[in-house]
Amino acid sequence: MGNVSYAAGILDADIRLSIGTTILKIGAVIVIALVVVKIGTALINRLMASNGKVPGLAIDEPRVKTLTSLLQSTLRYVTSIVAFLMILDLLGIDTKALLGGAAVLGLAVGFGAQNLVRDVITGFFLIYERQYDVGDYVSIAGVSGIVEQIGLRTTVIREFSGDVHTIPNGLIEKTTNKSRREARALIEVPVPYTADLRQVMAILGQVCEQAAQELTEIREGPKVLGVSQLSESGVVLTVWARTEPMKQWGVERELRLRVKEALDAAGIEVPYPRMVVYQGQETKGTKQGA
Repeated sequence: MGNVSYAAGILDADIRLSIGTTILKIGAVIVIALVVVKIGTALINRLMASNGKVPGLAIDEPRVKTLTSLLQSTLRYVTSIVAFLMILDLLGIDTKALLGGAAVLGLAVGFGAQNLVRDVITGFFLIYERQYDVGDYVSIAGVSGIVEQIGLRTTVIREFSGDVHTIPNGLIEKTTNKSRREARALIEVPVPYTADLRQVMAILGQVCEQAAQELTEIREGPKVLGVSQLSESGVVLTVWARTEPMKQWGVERELRLRVKEALDAAGIEVPYPRMVVYQGQETKGTKQGA
């Protein structure tokens, strides 16, 4: 009886030692994976920071950001998969049989591997065809904003409101890129009906000439297109310009400021809705009785 207890104690000690060793090995695998990701990320950043130092191999900045995001995403995925397979081996699971067996296919499909494969394939073509880069202003899957990250599986977009959207690449069917070509700046200038339109157009023309010389973001124009609307409160004239990508809003703000200052200097008011209230006086009559 004593021998049995002694043997059981030794067995328990061996089991505890085996479990402890396995846990330590798993912990080591996780730590090594984290270190690999950290060092790899630093190397990728350093490699991309050296862009342009080798003649003939320079890459434009948006493409550098896109490739950096892609390489970092790929590094994380590959390292995670390798670490996961190593942990399975440490747990005594035959990964070769698991990967080669038909059960894996059913398990993978059950966990949505079809969507994962679709996301990765779509992500590859998005990057290969360069439909958009990090930093571009795009509209995809009903979301408009700046592309912050492009990975093999997802694309991250930040709206101007600050909301961040992570969109699976497989859901991206149509892409609208608003950063690749010149943008349009368009402002409307309302003036009262009593204003001399010829004088107003001459003032706007002077503003446009000065803006064309001073605003480097403008590629073409600005031009006074003429009267675009007859509103309830006045006449609306339109000024148009073509600008560098993503610069149209700043140009519009600057043009509005310059137009307002020029009209104020000429004594021309910008019309605005007004309300005139007429207050009648009660007329008291003399009531006569018979």
